[in-house]
Amino acid sequence: GVPQNLAKAAELTKAAAEKGLAEAEYTYGYFCCYGIGVPTDKVRSIKWYRRAADKGYVEAQYGLGYMCDTGEGIPVNKMEAAKWYLLAADKGHPGAQCNLGNLYFNGWGVRLDKAEAARLFEMSAEQGNPDAIFNLAHMYETGNGVPKDDKKALTLYTKASEIGNPTALYSLGMRYLEGNGVRQDYPLAAKMLAAAADRGNTDAQFSLGYMYFYGKGVEQDSFKAYHLFNESARGWNRRAIYFMGMMYLSGEGVHCDERRGIGLLKLAAELGDEDAIKVLEG
Repeated sequence: GVPQNLAKAAELTKAAAEKGLAEAEYTYGYFCCYGIGVPTDKVRSIKWYRRAADKGYVEAQYGLGYMCDTGEGIPVNKMEAAKWYLLAADKGHPGAQCNLGNLYFNGWGVRLDKAEAARLFEMSAEQGNPDAIFNLAHMYETGNGVPKDDKKALTLYTKASEIGNPTALYSLGMRYLEGNGVRQDYPLAAKMLAAAADRGNTDAQFSLGYMYFYGKGVEQDSFKAYHLFNESARGWNRRAIYFMGMMYLSGEGVHCDERRGIGLLKLAAELGDEDAIKVLEG
């Protein structure tokens, strides 16, 4: 029943943090990180996260690890990230377990150890972390670090997609589109790809656009296909850029514009699209 006053909340939290309360130190650091009631200040955020992390506050340890991992407010330091992730992971933090697993999977800041990555992903996945579930699914699909098990991969992709992981939704949608390990089902593929596309997955935006362009499982709609290609192209999806270029050259779904079409094909070619290269060379 109290009116929200973020600036006052930040002021009170800072006062508590200055008294050395770990939870307040973390919370004020979070406010600084995301500009809640105070100006955004990543460097100040790290200062307060570190104070709380040194006291063993798990969310601060994870937050500090993440900032070291991604280079927010501090130069990227994968070894330092691994240190803080490990402390949080040992306390059962699912995000830390997942991100530490990613470091082990790639050998970033730690030894390359895919078995350890799988163990950490498994621990995180058991707590419902959608990124860990997806990572584990991908490992089982490819047999990279674990025995290849397509059935297990499919189960995990399905679980991650149900939680709403956009990459899992895309991967599962493509399986139904191609009939890969499941019965081919275009309408279900379109539904899953649409869910992933709505969450900003550029590969899903392209694939759904492709379905509309050719009328696969959906009513053929060049205008809708163009819209989806355009969304995907904003994320530098080279296939989407190629299709847009070809649409401008043919005038399908858009006004014919040879100059724009060639420009888009050149961009797709620069990004390595083989079809665009062939068209330009031909």
